[in-house]
Amino acid sequence: MAFLQNLPFHFNFKSFIDLLLFLTFIYVGHFYYNYFTRVNKLPGPFPLPIIGSLWNKRDGYNKWILKLQQQYGDVFEVWLSNKRKIYLCRTEYFDKLLSSSTKTKWLSRVGDNEGLHELGMNQRGILVNDNLDSWKFNRHFFSQAMLTPSFNIKAIDTTNEIWKEMEKYWNALGDDYQIDLSEWMQRFTIDTIIEITTGKRAYTLPVYFNKFTTKKLVNIPPTILDDSEHFIHNLQKYNTVFTTFAIFPYYIRHYMPIIRNITKVGLECRDNVHGKIMEIIKNRRKEIEKNGIVFNDMLSLLIMANTERDKSSRPDLRLMTDDEILGNIRDAFIGGSETTTNATCVLIYYICKHPNVLKKLRQELDSVFGEDHNRPFTLDDLAKLKYCEAVINESARMHHVTHSASRLNTEPDELLGYQWPARSEFIMFYEGGNKNPLYWKDPEIFNPDRFLTDDKIVKRNFIFFGGGIRQCPGKKLAMIEMKGIITMLFRKYDVTLINDEFHYKSMIFNSVIEGVFIKITPRKDVVLS
Repeated sequence: MAFLQNLPFHFNFKSFIDLLLFLTFIYVGHFYYNYFTRVNKLPGPFPLPIIGSLWNKRDGYNKWILKLQQQYGDVFEVWLSNKRKIYLCRTEYFDKLLSSSTKTKWLSRVGDNEGLHELGMNQRGILVNDNLDSWKFNRHFFSQAMLTPSFNIKAIDTTNEIWKEMEKYWNALGDDYQIDLSEWMQRFTIDTIIEITTGKRAYTLPVYFNKFTTKKLVNIPPTILDDSEHFIHNLQKYNTVFTTFAIFPYYIRHYMPIIRNITKVGLECRDNVHGKIMEIIKNRRKEIEKNGIVFNDMLSLLIMANTERDKSSRPDLRLMTDDEILGNIRDAFIGGSETTTNATCVLIYYICKHPNVLKKLRQELDSVFGEDHNRPFTLDDLAKLKYCEAVINESARMHHVTHSASRLNTEPDELLGYQWPARSEFIMFYEGGNKNPLYWKDPEIFNPDRFLTDDKIVKRNFIFFGGGIRQCPGKKLAMIEMKGIITMLFRKYDVTLINDEFHYKSMIFNSVIEGVFIKITPRKDVVLS
């Protein structure tokens, strides 16, 4: 190590150990000084240096938080590394944090997080952008692009098109093929969101299909498939390192064994993902400038935002830079793939587990689509599927894949009867609120009918896409995809669930669903075209 060369000659190994012990003593002392002098002491597991309260964790993250809720009540604290997080498990406690006012003190999600800044997320896009002026600017154009009629048409057409492609692969693999739903849906949502946002195909479905057979159902050059696989691999890795960068301080990320390897991989994936997106942006700019072609995907809408082609342009706003567009497209990739994949797997699982729900769902599907089990769905079709939407909501209530969301106050404020200094971090534990027995009758029973009533308690206490000014802007797109998949799958096929339970990796803010295997066969009363 270079710094050792500058030490006096008499500095030996014992001196190095003494220095290490001294620095450890300083760190531990500083850690517990912060712990014992914290304001508004709340119940929670006692923390240890570096790992915080994680020594107490025995199950997946959200199961652990549910147990802590049972043990400590609806308000408690958890320490992750050296960061204190206050958990709220009752929806009424979320009100101030989910304010719709632009003047709210609780607009920040993660604060000025050094690790996420290094990962390239803290000052870009909308997902965890802590620069509030930048966030508001980006959110305006992000939401504007997603609300245009042309974008909704693109979403409907792309979902129908890519479903037909995936259906073709499944049928080619035969009736006995066990479909790993999480793997297939991951590629379906990635292909869908990338085409909707950029107008380009990612081709992850044919790449995955080729792993099981030598059949060539589509003629795509191998170089394109290899490039696609490389990009998607980097995007998936990029998503998985979020927690490491968000929690651990710089010196642990870069110097502690194992964690430093995760950090290295994360930074390499960051560069690859950002580099590829920037290449797509520059090529699209050239296409628009050279050919004058108007595309209806998000990327083109962001490039043309506030130009003379933008009918909703505002003179008080400038054009978006390529770096700002990069952040928005990357956040669309992340938000529109992983969460939709996991939510759809949970949804299909619960439908298969409850035949009475499937029966009512099919009755609704048949009433809307009639005997035509093959035609693509439209936006008008989806608007009529009220029971289908209730099923989606109830599956999210039972297992909210984005089970938590954080907020920090930018200024001192009062909450729950306490005064909190600026940068106090609160975690809204949605799953705890969605199953709180104080408000939900039989919270562990799957019952979509509860969403078909005018029950004010249900409407008041259900959280799905967040709320307030930072509510998920992709809510409509996610519902299009989930409703669309349900219409194409269950009106046409009988679906057999292979495993009784699904498995999931639970992380700080979300769950990754695994082990949902199904078989599909033609619905007995349907003749396939």
